[in-house]
Amino acid sequence: MKNRNDKSKLSLIQILWTAAGLFLFGGSLLALRSHSANLIDIAVILGFIMMIAGLFNVIIYCHKGKQIHGSHWLLADGLTTMLLSLFPLFNQMILPVMIPFFFGVWELFSGVLKVIDSRELKKERIKCWQGFSIIGFIELLSGAASMVKPVDDLVGINIVVAIILFVQGCGFILKAFMYSDLISSGSKAVKYGK
Repeated sequence: MKNRNDKSKLSLIQILWTAAGLFLFGGSLLALRSHSANLIDIAVILGFIMMIAGLFNVIIYCHKGKQIHGSHWLLADGLTTMLLSLFPLFNQMILPVMIPFFFGVWELFSGVLKVIDSRELKKERIKCWQGFSIIGFIELLSGAASMVKPVDDLVGINIVVAIILFVQGCGFILKAFMYSDLISSGSKAVKYGK
């Protein structure tokens, strides 16, 4: 009976991470379809999507934090994402050129957390560490590129924002697929007093 209950909790967390990824993919499509000048019009929607993604990480931390490897990084990412989402949600005086910079900062921070977490996963010999490392480095690269003005001019700020949201969505989907590795390693860490 307990095993079936754990399975339903497992699928709930995977559903939340997948839903967050899908929301971010939707935001990516919305940014892609918008013209650069219209990013202001969708900034509130993108901020709301960020808020949901951060909230889901915090909910997962509260629900299974002691059993998931690197849950402190999950909490940090969730809280930071929620706090950063307040900028596009409530700042009505935002300039279109600030939007990719803002999302780039979020992408950089998230990338740093994933790279650090991947090093801990590697140290503990958990096989999903490569996935976290790859997505973390992609986040670092796309976040840094979003802050370079010629990149904005070359592809357009709406495409830069779309890429950032797409990469973030991939990170959430990756966590959903690798959840079984993360939960088993977290359980071992709790069992051995780490």
